[in-house]
Amino acid sequence: MSVVPMRKILIAGTAGEREALLKQLQQGRCFHLSESPAQAPGIPDVKESLSRAEKRAQLADNALKILGEYAPEDAGLFASLQGGQSLSAAGWEEKAAGLKRSAALAESILEKSKQIGEASARGARCDLLMESLAPWQGLDMPLDLTETARCRVLIGALPGIWSEETLRSLLSEAEPEGNYGLELLQGDKTQTPLVLICLKEKGPAIEEALRKKGFARPIISSDKTPEEAREDLAFEKASAVAEEEELKAAIRSLKKERENLQFLYDESLLEADRLRALSRTGEGRRSFFMSGYVPAARAESLKEELERNFTVQVELCEPEAGEDPPVLLKNNAFAAPTESVVESYGLPGSGEVDPTGIMAIFYYFLFGLMLSDAGYGLIMVIGCAIALKKFPKMSQGLKKTMTMFFWCGVSTTIWGFLFGGFFGDAVDVIAHTFFGVAPEVTVLKPLWFAPLDNPMRLLVFSFAFGVAHLFVGLGLKGYQLLKQGKVMDFISGVLAWYCLLIGLILMLLPSDIFTSIAGSPIALPGWLVSAGKILAIIGALGLLFFAAWDRKNMGLRLALGAYELYGVTSWLSDILSYSRLLALGLATGVIASVINAMAAMRGKSIFGIIIFILIFLLGHVLNMAINLLGAYVHTNRLQYVEFFGKFYDGGGEEYIPLTTDNTKYYHMEESNNG
Repeated sequence: MSVVPMRKILIAGTAGEREALLKQLQQGRCFHLSESPAQAPGIPDVKESLSRAEKRAQLADNALKILGEYAPEDAGLFASLQGGQSLSAAGWEEKAAGLKRSAALAESILEKSKQIGEASARGARCDLLMESLAPWQGLDMPLDLTETARCRVLIGALPGIWSEETLRSLLSEAEPEGNYGLELLQGDKTQTPLVLICLKEKGPAIEEALRKKGFARPIISSDKTPEEAREDLAFEKASAVAEEEELKAAIRSLKKERENLQFLYDESLLEADRLRALSRTGEGRRSFFMSGYVPAARAESLKEELERNFTVQVELCEPEAGEDPPVLLKNNAFAAPTESVVESYGLPGSGEVDPTGIMAIFYYFLFGLMLSDAGYGLIMVIGCAIALKKFPKMSQGLKKTMTMFFWCGVSTTIWGFLFGGFFGDAVDVIAHTFFGVAPEVTVLKPLWFAPLDNPMRLLVFSFAFGVAHLFVGLGLKGYQLLKQGKVMDFISGVLAWYCLLIGLILMLLPSDIFTSIAGSPIALPGWLVSAGKILAIIGALGLLFFAAWDRKNMGLRLALGAYELYGVTSWLSDILSYSRLLALGLATGVIASVINAMAAMRGKSIFGIIIFILIFLLGHVLNMAINLLGAYVHTNRLQYVEFFGKFYDGGGEEYIPLTTDNTKYYHMEESNNG
């Protein structure tokens, strides 16, 4: 467990080489760019170029989504684990020569998608208009006909259901003599379509009477009969559908260009990264300068590489006092997968140790204890191992996560056999139900003990594991203080706590309270109990008088010491937090046992076997998913709140080098330069 030492690097060169040098640094994947000092007035504005690169990436992404809609990619269930296609730096540059063509292709796909939308809208409009013509089918006159030489023609509809008798009664006031022709067409519950022909001079009065009842002319107005208008609309819709299908076929024919669009997306992302870095460098009229950090092991080789390929001046130096370089963690294969847990909380700050190595041991230990089922553990181990073996090109973040759950699975398997849990009590249930084994016989015996039979024993061990976890955290605090030369802080803030807590534990173990929890008395020699009392008194006095040893005012020192001594209640709550080890461990086993009992209810029959398999599979999948999530969340909590709370502040700056790894579809192979 360590933090990679960093060296500061200062680079100055000619302005014309700046972009090429940034591309080289990006391919090198080791240069962390710092914010530049106040930039010279002559620095070019890169915002416009950055905006173009980001828009081009968005263009490629949208084109890929459209292409995926009409020509789906033949991707398997585990396509996300495949990783990007590898290209050498030379192959990358060669493929980048076709970016303009790919951008034009993406714009063409977006334009075709827009035209598809327009054609679809035209077809929908035709459907709507044809539907509106339905009541007028059979009418042998144009829909827009309003009059002849002597007559007024009213074509429209009234809301609701009207009979001819009711309608004539309505019109009796406007035309008492009934000198008009009226025909009601086939309507529905919402409207009554009609055609009315009357003399021109009677038209206004009749139309006014109808309008008062909601009379409205047809939505569509045409100089053709409804049948002719419908035929025209049907033809227009067929044309729109044909155009839409033709455009879709044109997009589908471009599926062979998918890789070029994917490359356009990735290269645009990398260009945007370079341009953001470009905006953070300083530049004069003919020169530029930048500063940053590089891992000490790579510093000299990077310096030689840059000076060999560019006209630059490169200087390496150690970070100055008070300067906090970015943090890069380096751990072995066992601990490295849990680096993401530390990074989520915060990277080590100045003077802090990397807790990953020690935390990893407890992380796997506690995770396995919470899940504690050998069946679930073996599924995790086998599944993660297959994924890591079958998909070696998966992203580094995903690979670390898979490896972390692999080790969590190993721990879960071990704890499962120690507690006798293999899909709960599945082995015993199957043996008793289907193989005639006597119910009182335990087939799979625990190597240690069964928590369901003795939960209080597991509770005691949970507290013991918690004390060990917290004591290690306190020890790391002491290590950091001694490393920084703060001996008095170590004595008052660490050693005094060890004395007080160990003393209290020695006093608690033989007490009646602990006996009631453990279920059996723990006898300690009298001298050891007396030693515990002495240690507790020494620790309490040490905290009271020396917790604020640097304060000259004795009253303030005692007050702060008393407040520190009150922190023993915080230790008590922290230790009680480890009861979640019991709770989650029991939850996994209890739910699994209930599932097995439900599955075996139909007994030894063909139907019973089928029911058993279905309930067993479904139940254990759900139980594993729920309790795996619970174990993950609560293991993280024990690290973040209880363990890190004893010694770790975090706050270090993350090491983020310029890199070509921020891509989705392609991966640039590392060069052998330097």
